[in-house]
Order: sequence, then structure tokens, then C-alpha cells
Amino acid sequence: MRIEKRTMSQENNIINLLILLSISDNELHQKERVFIEDLIKENNFTIDIDQELEKMSSKFRDDFDTSCLYYLESITEEHLQKTAMNFMRKLAAADLIVRDREIKFLELTKKAWSI
Repeated sequence: MRIEKRTMSQENNIINLLILLSISDNELHQKERVFIEDLIKENNFTIDIDQELEKMSSKFRDDFDTSCLYYLESITEEHLQKTAMNFMRKLAAADLIVRDREIKFLELTKKAWSI
């Protein structure tokens, strides 16, 4: 599950999208956290999930939709979009329950990226 390192901010934003997806149902499940943390470790990123959540909350003042669009629009390379979508699908199923909000998030992503 490695992310090709080309544009670091885009790769970081993939992680941020995964974090947003994981909290889209208003709960960060342990299996989702582990999935994201494993991805961070495998790619030698120095990202702390809780710190990123704080940054997002501060930056977007809990406006979930705006934060989603911001990170979606920041990932412009097609191969990274496909990589992110693959990770998002796996993450959505990580807790063995795919909720309506997660499905809407994935649909928003497909629409934004025309995938």
C-alpha cells in the first residue's frame, strides 16, 4: 500500500482525505485508525492523525464539506487520484460497515475527479 512520492503535499492530502472519510460517520473507528496509521508508517510519513484533525477543525471550522472539497481539489495528478480512491474504498470497508455518509463521500470523490 505505498504511495508514490512525487508531490509530497498531494500525498499528505491523500492521508487527510482518508482521515475525513474515516470521520464522515462522526466516529473514527479503531480499524480505520489502524488502516491509516499503517499507511503512514509504510510511506515513512510524519503525520499524526489527531494533529491533522485539529488542523482541519481549525482551518475549516468544522465545515466538513468545504474541507472535503479542499483536499479533493488539491490532488490533481490522475494516478494519485486513482491511488487515493483505491485507499478510500479499502478504508470504507475497514470497520466492516459502509455507512451512507461514507458512500456519499466516495460518490463526491468520483464526481470531483471524474473517475
